[in-house]
Amino acid sequence: MKSRKVKLPELVGKGYKDFWNFKGRYRVCKGSRASKKSKTTALFFIYSMMKYPGANLLVIRKVYRTLKDSCFTDLKWAINRLQVNEYWDVKESPLEIVYVPTGQKILFRGLDDPLKVTSITVETGNLCWAWINKFSSRRQKINHFNCWKIQTSKVVDNQQRSYLTM
Repeated sequence: MKSRKVKLPELVGKGYKDFWNFKGRYRVCKGSRASKKSKTTALFFIYSMMKYPGANLLVIRKVYRTLKDSCFTDLKWAINRLQVNEYWDVKESPLEIVYVPTGQKILFRGLDDPLKVTSITVETGNLCWAWINKFSSRRQKINHFNCWKIQTSKVVDNQQRSYLTM
């Protein structure tokens, strides 16, 4: 695989340097509507999976059916934007994105069926990251927070890394 130099500000604009350079456990990307949170997060994960062989990603939203038109599409956009299409296999049924050179996977789940979020594993490497999209909204903060807190207790209790976009 040939390497190419990518300049982040040219891809997503300015304002996300701290997000990309953050070294802590929880990476939270906050902002208003159309602030490039999901695009930046998608670019980060595609780049990171290519950089770290064996790292896999689980993408979670409250409702599974909303994943295809949100995070899934953002990740396909990131693959196109980074011009690495030939290295990725994108499947729509079920939603899954595979990094072909290593077999790493991006899996998608919704909390509308909580049992499908338990005991998830991958064939190659480890499930290293969770991108929890739309963690809460101001109108329904208590309801959403309670739902996420129950379903992601391991993440909340510092047992694994999580990446949230709000």
